[in-house]
Amino acid sequence: MKKLIIAAVVAAAVGGAFYANYAATQEVKKVVDQQISALSAQSGVDITYNDISANVFASSMQLSGIKVQSYTGDEMIATIDNIEVTGYEVDAVPPHTGFVMKSFRFSDDFLAQLPENANNKLASASYDVNSSLDYDKDTGSSDFALNVIANQVADVRFNLGLANSTPLMEASMAISKMQNEAQGAELTLEQQLQQQSKMMAAMTQLEPRSINMSIADEGELKAVVDSFLEAQGMSHEQFQQTVAMQLQQAPVSEELAAAITNFVSGLSELTVSASLPEGKTMMEINQQIMALMGQPEELASYINLQASGK
Repeated sequence: MKKLIIAAVVAAAVGGAFYANYAATQEVKKVVDQQISALSAQSGVDITYNDISANVFASSMQLSGIKVQSYTGDEMIATIDNIEVTGYEVDAVPPHTGFVMKSFRFSDDFLAQLPENANNKLASASYDVNSSLDYDKDTGSSDFALNVIANQVADVRFNLGLANSTPLMEASMAISKMQNEAQGAELTLEQQLQQQSKMMAAMTQLEPRSINMSIADEGELKAVVDSFLEAQGMSHEQFQQTVAMQLQQAPVSEELAAAITNFVSGLSELTVSASLPEGKTMMEINQQIMALMGQPEELASYINLQASGK
């Protein structure tokens, strides 16, 4: 975002902050329109928005009134109230980036086309998404957080802590630069292979440190689950019995089995966390996990697994 910031500072000196943000919005709009055009072509849908704004001082941009339609424009698929991106930079990995999407909803016409055994109660919910990435270039550590809320149904959270993530960040920047230079054109096979090679090499150097996952009832989770079970011809009691039988055969620790059992019964909250050994790459940890697959208690101890459910 360096060009954007420089242009905005000059504009602010002669016309004030309002004009600076206006100029920034025009620059951001060009990039957004280009990316939306590429996404629409790849996905086969038409994506439009009513308004766009940018704040150079907060390094943020916001889209509002977003519509996802069929490519011919005769069928509404979904709507989104607004999307906000913060901390985005074109030529660097910022210490913090964020993505917030408010009120994603499938249209009534789209819902009407779902199969009879589809879970309409879950599909018809309004969704909010909040994700962030915090990166410390001095230590190479990063923390990724994702929160998805199906309003009045469930709150799902996922957090991942990583060490030695600098190679991955540099690979991501190189890929982003390549895609920007393509200006929406499809990458050649050689370029695609280069991207895959860079990402795979970076992934092998990652050192996962912590993983946290949770799901919590927002009011209608049991009703949604029961609706799904009913469509499968199963009662909640039968579901509990099935899960219990599967847990007896699955290589999981007693603590994790108890947490899952309690959650399946109460459908109120489930949390699972792990604290992984320091100085171990993802490949090394995976190898040790595979070696301990038949020893659930030893595996739980190795990754410091903690779980609870209700």
